[in-house]
Amino acid sequence: MFDRTYAFVPASKSRDDVALELRQPAIINYLVATFELLWHLATPMFPNPEPLPTTNGITPRQQAIAALLTEGLTDADIAARLGMNVRTARVHIAKLSAVLKSTSRAQLGYLIGKSGILTDRP
Repeated sequence: MFDRTYAFVPASKSRDDVALELRQPAIINYLVATFELLWHLATPMFPNPEPLPTTNGITPRQQAIAALLTEGLTDADIAARLGMNVRTARVHIAKLSAVLKSTSRAQLGYLIGKSGILTDRP
């Protein structure tokens, strides 16, 4: 799948010599919807994840959320983009607000930009 515009599907058993190129929007939308559904139903390979390292108290997941917040995405859009529940996204946003000592969403965006946490991303 590329830019939700076209996709390549293996067309042989060896999966390396022949592929079918798809550009029909309805088929592309179906493939995207199927992938997203299966992604949400998937079981993590490591059910007990290791704690993530933090930079100034901000986890890599919170950095990703911060980047999406500065793009103006809603909580629901952020959750969908990162494959998480909206409530989980809101918990991360609240923790990010607490670390940056923000009292509003507008102030949070300002503090994200001022803090430099987006330039520290791996």
